[in-house]
Amino acid sequence: MPPKPKVVEAPVETGPAWTERLVGHEAAEQAFLKAFAAGRLPHAWLISGPRGVGKATFAYRIARFLMARPMQAEGGLFGEVAPATPPTLEMTRDHHVFRQVAQQGHPDFRLLCRTVNPKSGKLRTEIIVEDVRQVIDFLHLKPAVCPWRAVIVDCADELNDSSANALLKILEEPRPNTVILLLSHAPQALLPTIRSRCRKLVLQPLPHDLAAAELAARYPDMKAQDRELAVATAGGSLGQAIRMTEQGGIGLLREIGALLASWPKLDAALLHRLGDKLAGRDQGAQFDLAVELLGWWFARMARMAATGETPGSQLFEGETALIARMQAAASLDRWLALWEKVSRLFDRVRSVNLDRKQAWVAAFLAIEGIGR
Repeated sequence: MPPKPKVVEAPVETGPAWTERLVGHEAAEQAFLKAFAAGRLPHAWLISGPRGVGKATFAYRIARFLMARPMQAEGGLFGEVAPATPPTLEMTRDHHVFRQVAQQGHPDFRLLCRTVNPKSGKLRTEIIVEDVRQVIDFLHLKPAVCPWRAVIVDCADELNDSSANALLKILEEPRPNTVILLLSHAPQALLPTIRSRCRKLVLQPLPHDLAAAELAARYPDMKAQDRELAVATAGGSLGQAIRMTEQGGIGLLREIGALLASWPKLDAALLHRLGDKLAGRDQGAQFDLAVELLGWWFARMARMAATGETPGSQLFEGETALIARMQAAASLDRWLALWEKVSRLFDRVRSVNLDRKQAWVAAFLAIEGIGR
C-alpha cells in the first residue's frame, strides 16, 4: 500500500503584515509621505495609540513602501531623476515586496519582537537584548536590494532595561538610510531618551460610525446588534472590534453581563459554568478576553458613577438597574479598590499559571461581597 502523501498546511496569511488597507489614519500617512518627499525622513518614528487601532498595519505599510524604492544607479545624482513620491502607501498583496516583507524574507527588513525561548518552548515576556544586538548588526550592513533598511519594533513597551538601552545606542547614532518604527501602546512608560529621539505619530481611536461601517463591510452577515456591541466595547480600536467578532467576545460579554445582572446574589450555576469554560484546555485567550471585558465594564460603571451619567443603551439586559444597585451599595472608591484587588489576582494567574476557574470564581465572590 503506497504511503499517504504528506499534507503541507498553507501559511496563515492574516494579521497586520498581510493587511492591505489602513482605515482612518490618512493624516498620519500623509505626514510620513510629506517628510519622505521633502528628503528629511527621520530615522526613528514612535507610532502610538490604543491597542488594535492600526499601529502595526501602518508600520508595515511604511516598511513595504521603503523596501519598494528602487536602488539608484551609479551617477544618478548627475543625470537621473528620482521617482515621484506616490500619494499613498497603498500596495496590493500580489506585489512581490508585499509578500517578502510579510514573510520576513526581505533582506533589508527586520522585525524586532518577543521570541520563543528555546529552553522552555514558550514565548518570552520581553524583547531580550540579544535580539536587539542582532538587529544592530543588521543595521551596520549595506542595503542589499533597495536604498533603505527598515526595522519594526513590535512593540517597544516589551523592551526590558538592557534591550531598551541597547536600542537607544542605535537611535543616538543612526545609520544612513535607516528607518526604525517603534510601536507603543503606552509611550509615556518608555525611556525619555528613546522618546526624544523619535518623530512621534499618534494614531487616534476611530470614530464610532467609521468603525461600524468597516465592521459591516468585513462581516456583512453580522447582526446589527452584535456589530454595535463589538464597536461599543472596542473604544475606537478596529482591531479590538474584529477580535470581539472573531474570538467570540460578543457572546462572552453577554454571559458576563447575565452573571453581573444577578448581583448582589450571583447565579452560582452560571458562575461555575462560565468558570469551567474559561478554565478549559487551550482557553487561555478566552480567559484573557473575559478579564479584559470585565475590566472594561467596571471602567464603564466607574465612569458613570463619577459623572452621574446613565447608559445611553444597555449592553445586556438589566445593565441600567445593575449600575444603579452598585452605585447605591458602595462608594466609587470602594469599587475601585475592589477592582485593583481583582486585577492583582488575575495578574498572578498569568504570571504563575494559577487555576483560572478558581481565580474567576474568587473574583466574583469578592464582587458579591460588596453587596452584603
